[in-house]
Amino acid sequence: MEDKLTPSQEDYLEVILQLSQEDGKATVSDIARQMNIAKPSVNQAISTLHREGLVTQERYGPVYLTETGRIKAQEVWKRHQIINDFLQEILNVSPAVADQDACLMEHVISAETLEKMNCFLAAQPSANQMPARSLTLADIHPGQKARIIKHSAGNSHLKKRLLEMGLVPDTVVMVERFAPLGDPIEILIKSYHVSLRKEEAASLLVELIQD
Repeated sequence: MEDKLTPSQEDYLEVILQLSQEDGKATVSDIARQMNIAKPSVNQAISTLHREGLVTQERYGPVYLTETGRIKAQEVWKRHQIINDFLQEILNVSPAVADQDACLMEHVISAETLEKMNCFLAAQPSANQMPARSLTLADIHPGQKARIIKHSAGNSHLKKRLLEMGLVPDTVVMVERFAPLGDPIEILIKSYHVSLRKEEAASLLVELIQD
């Protein structure tokens, strides 16, 4: 196996890791959809990763990371998270732009720069951790309003879904109702009714708005 992976190979490993964590498996169709790449191209890339000892796949079956592949994927994801957090927490870059830029920078950033970023984040009172008294949207009761402060989702796929629904920092939402078992949660955002899974609501840090 080559020590240095290409940016494309790192992207594939990262996506396979995310899909595996969400659904327990990563199919070629899911990978193609997530990366917006044609299935034949995905199959070719998977074959290369298989030869490198990074993934395994039975014929026409799901793709699984090997132990080496998982370690590599987690390294890429860690770089992504540190860069993303630094851009948002320190430079106040919007979540969508920070995520896009992190996807590019994670492939070229030096270990020294990444370590400096991580140390700087660790020195901040609220960086990379949820304050003890922070509320999430899942804590808000029906009829109450809250302002979104930030996303705490470590999963870029989940974060992207929340952003696409308009759940961005400084947005005001109102919790309308909980399903009988507490999941999903119905909220009102800018006159639109949105249904959120409890885990999605729990990834949104908010501050309660007192009327």
